[in-house]
Amino acid sequence: MKDSDWEILYKLYKTPNMTKVADMMYITQPSLSKRVKNIEKEFGVKIIKRTSKGIKFTLEGEYLAKRAKDYLDFMEDVKEGLALYKDQLQGVIKVGSPYSYSKFELTDILFEYRKKNKNINFEIMNDQSNNLFKMILKNHIELGFICGDFEGPVNKILVKQNKAYIVSKKPIDLKELPKMQRIDYKTNDKSKEILDKWWYDTYRENAPVGMFAGYIEFAWQLVDKGFGYACCFLPEGFEKEYNLYTMPLLDSDGNNIIRNTWLVYPKEKQLSIIVKDFIKFVEDNVKLDLIDV
Repeated sequence: MKDSDWEILYKLYKTPNMTKVADMMYITQPSLSKRVKNIEKEFGVKIIKRTSKGIKFTLEGEYLAKRAKDYLDFMEDVKEGLALYKDQLQGVIKVGSPYSYSKFELTDILFEYRKKNKNINFEIMNDQSNNLFKMILKNHIELGFICGDFEGPVNKILVKQNKAYIVSKKPIDLKELPKMQRIDYKTNDKSKEILDKWWYDTYRENAPVGMFAGYIEFAWQLVDKGFGYACCFLPEGFEKEYNLYTMPLLDSDGNNIIRNTWLVYPKEKQLSIIVKDFIKFVEDNVKLDLIDV
């Protein structure tokens, strides 16, 4: 079979109208009918049948049409793969990332990737993880680094596990914490759920509503000025930029409270070769095994 025959099968399955598909393929309708009959002859099965409402695929025809899609995708991947031997990868990847991950982690990842892929550029979208996750599902961005365990039709690669801390200007007594001024900030729903659960498990009451600082960077600045404390997940390198006291949050068994960060991308979407290459780089160089910290 020719590649165009596989394309005919797939187009007819998606648009079951001989006239429309003939126009798409730039051939006459009689020529299209003849091509379909030749395919049927080659496989020895009936592919379509005509009804008063138009054409309808047989079970065998549906199977072939779905395999046609697999074949066309495969050929596209082969062509893109062979292009690597002629030219360097080039293009733009749209990546979503929370502010703190961009500042403390993403820059180094992109720097290392660009060492071997100098023609790849990135368009970075900074937002809360729950908003970024929705953007991925709606195909507004190609992939994203997401803090928290969001569920949906996506593939996920674990890239980080961050511990939760109380950040304060001076050492504090946990027993006195409920009486102290709390600094709140923008964070995603999953992170808030984890921290609120720790608070309830520890004090048997809901977490208090604190002074709202907006972005977490400003919350840390307020803590540094002595306005209060903040509960948050800290990235590696935090202590190098801020001269603050940090106390790890522990559960009743003495284990660290942790939050997972994932590289997330859609399951169903056909990914470009540059996105696939970046994902492979993350798998080979950044991926973590899911373990307790």
